Amino acid sequence: MTKQLNVGLIGFGFIGKVHTIAYRDIPLCFPQTPVVPRLAALLRSGPGREDAALQAAGFPLVSADPAEFNAQPLDVVDVCTPNYLHLEQVREVLRAGRAIYCEKPLAANLADARAMADLAERAGTPTHVAFIYRYTPAVRQMKALIAAGAIGNVLHFRARMFHGSYLDYNRPMSWRLRHAQAGGGAFMDLGVHLADMARYLLGDAVSVQANMRTFIWERCSAPGSAQRETVDVDDWALCTLQMANGSTGVLEVTRMAAGAHEGTEFEVFGDKGSLIFQEAHPDEVRMYDLTAQRWTVGAQGVPPAAGERPSAQVWPNSKFTQGYFTNCHLASAYEFLLNLAEGKPSALDFRAGAAAQEIVEATYTSAAHGGESVRLPI
Repeated sequence: MTKQLNVGLIGFGFIGKVHTIAYRDIPLCFPQTPVVPRLAALLRSGPGREDAALQAAGFPLVSADPAEFNAQPLDVVDVCTPNYLHLEQVREVLRAGRAIYCEKPLAANLADARAMADLAERAGTPTHVAFIYRYTPAVRQMKALIAAGAIGNVLHFRARMFHGSYLDYNRPMSWRLRHAQAGGGAFMDLGVHLADMARYLLGDAVSVQANMRTFIWERCSAPGSAQRETVDVDDWALCTLQMANGSTGVLEVTRMAAGAHEGTEFEVFGDKGSLIFQEAHPDEVRMYDLTAQRWTVGAQGVPPAAGERPSAQVWPNSKFTQGYFTNCHLASAYEFLLNLAEGKPSALDFRAGAAAQEIVEATYTSAAHGGESVRLPI
């Protein structure tokens, strides 16, 4: 029997639309799915001007009234709003007793993230955070290979996420460029993904050192406006992590890389070999075997890491691909729905989200104090 879960969405900006596409296309990509999402309600801050998009999405209810939204018979609420709004919105959802899927970062700061995790645990509510890179088949292959000892003891690692969309001096202000609303800049936005990937692949971090820079200090307040507003978040950040397993790694992020679209890479170096994930090749990891003295590309015949589904169960095959970014979001949302249908907890619950947020907070603390080392936990 196929189980239907009613999904309510909070927010219909860029990421809200991506989530909408993901939910809508799950039954198309997985025709034999045991669980089907139904887009049941949308909560927005205002009426907006997106009639065509809303009509295509097909929400039976579109409202700006939280009470009306929360009165709907929802099974899951998906939070797609700016970071600073997450805590209060999650608090309301928990009062209504719904499972919660939340965009990353979990909150604008560590205190809010921990509060959200505490609230969800006390309520016994299933939660999941959209750390979508965990679902890339190549990243899952890396996890399995590291766990199987294929590259021996991990010595060091390097990851980067480069975007170029903020190089335009005429790009106006947005909530992502205001510390009060976002909690940080490039590292809050992008680095939190790398922090979670490091934890996923290599375990806990024990210390952080970081440096940051802002390159464009003022932007127009609105498109075409002569009024200028100060940017108080980072455009670039470099973070060194010491891990509990003894390895050391570097995370670098920027939104100011000319020519970079979605340039994400993660390299792990062990005493018996190396692993490389490149976003341009999401389906296959590159592995160097030191004993054989050769590179190989693709699956290595190692089963998934303990407790994980095979990628094929949640990742659309090549004939149904939605494009890399949407594939990631679809896989993340679909696994949460499958977990709910099966009564299983998520490995990416709010406590995991708070753990990634702790690395982010330590990164900002270190940068604010001239790159001094910050011990974890904080």
